[in-house]
Amino acid sequence: MKISVEKSCSMIFTKNNKESSIFNLKIYGNKIENQKEIKFLGIKFDSKLTFSSMIEEIKERCNSRLNLIKILSNKKWGLDFRTLGNLYKSLIGSILDYSFPCLNSLSETNIKRLEVIQNSAVRSILKLRYDTPSNILHHEAYNKLKLLTVSNRLYELSERYVRAGLSHSVPLVVRLVEEYNKGFESRNIEYPTPLCNCYLTISLF
Repeated sequence: MKISVEKSCSMIFTKNNKESSIFNLKIYGNKIENQKEIKFLGIKFDSKLTFSSMIEEIKERCNSRLNLIKILSNKKWGLDFRTLGNLYKSLIGSILDYSFPCLNSLSETNIKRLEVIQNSAVRSILKLRYDTPSNILHHEAYNKLKLLTVSNRLYELSERYVRAGLSHSVPLVVRLVEEYNKGFESRNIEYPTPLCNCYLTISLF
């Protein structure tokens, strides 16, 4: 198998802009183009791992589908809130679920930007007022639609992924957890990773 130079590129993950120009990687003597963003399996990575452009892409995809939810929420279509809730999970929730590995590393501000999308859908589905307090909205969403907040859903998916990986002894997950456990007590975690959200699962390993 031969690597295609034209389809190859490099990316340096760093918060220092100067470091990205240090490396001069080549394949078969040909220099590989260095990029600031790369899309891999539907996930857009940036060199600083902020996932800001990924958030914008997710918002754009979700908002186009959100309009459909709002239209179908009109009483003239005769759909009950359970049906609309399932439509939301299929059309919008699936987009957020697919991206959960990178979304776990988002800042609280970016998580709230995604939460706005779900809150808007819930208001339309349950016919809630725009000024409904968020705590009441989240309570109604869970009780009637079985919808967790975006942050709690990401936490749940992380726990499920790590638990499944450990129960089936997936080498990569086991190794990551072992390394995480060894350095947890002495590590200063400045930038949280998905494993930080799974401490209870990891502690039982």
